[in-house]
Amino acid sequence: MIKLIATDMDGTFLAEDGTYDRERLATLLPRLAEKEMLFAVSSGRSLLAIDQLFAPFLDQIAIIAENGSVVQYRGDILFADFMTKPQYTEVAQKILANPYYVETGMIFSGQKAAYILKGATEAYIQKMHHYYANVKVIDNLDVIIDDSIFKVSTHFTGETVLAASEWLSQELPYASAVTTGFDSIDIILKEVNKGFGMNHLCQALEINATDTIAFGDNFNDYQMLTFAGKAIATKNARPEIKAISDEVIGHCNDGAVLTYLEGLIQ
Repeated sequence: MIKLIATDMDGTFLAEDGTYDRERLATLLPRLAEKEMLFAVSSGRSLLAIDQLFAPFLDQIAIIAENGSVVQYRGDILFADFMTKPQYTEVAQKILANPYYVETGMIFSGQKAAYILKGATEAYIQKMHHYYANVKVIDNLDVIIDDSIFKVSTHFTGETVLAASEWLSQELPYASAVTTGFDSIDIILKEVNKGFGMNHLCQALEINATDTIAFGDNFNDYQMLTFAGKAIATKNARPEIKAISDEVIGHCNDGAVLTYLEGLIQ
């Protein structure tokens, strides 16, 4: 019996322009609740940004944000895992030392705001406003004095992103660098991933992994898909994600996840 449905956002639940059909979701959520199925959003995006995007539905859904670093259920934080200042400072140093770094910029995702180090390109700053809320450009990391940092993110080229993430994971024994798009990397604590966050949510709500479904498209969805009782990839997913999935559905631009869920409750 399905009790929890967790879906990635970018490339999965959201169309490529970052939108979703709010009317369809508004109709779907009460029907899922009638079947005692909980809808959860799972993303590398910041919790602040996800809260904004799903503001009308926060009292009905769960959120696994920051690639599993924080779990929220109906507006309440159930779990959060933060980097120490020495850790995220070293991460920044390693990003700058990475042989594949293209000097676009880096962002530090916190509980209260997202911080971009001065020197980032204007294009990078504008792009980050799409994925983060309350974005601030800062002169140095010492400015972050009253916030807790979940993760650090940066960009590489599509051709070097996998090699760059592998280099960072080797250089940072306490962290993992995971691709969140075709040119983006999130550096998170080693124990953290979307499967880790989904497991915390299941434990809190006493749900068995076998009673869950997960949808995804990229490498940062891997652990969530292997944790879930059923793994589903979108048509536009990476081949490696399709290979570990039980089923491949339509393209994210066609609202394939919503269509699948509507079929569950007919």
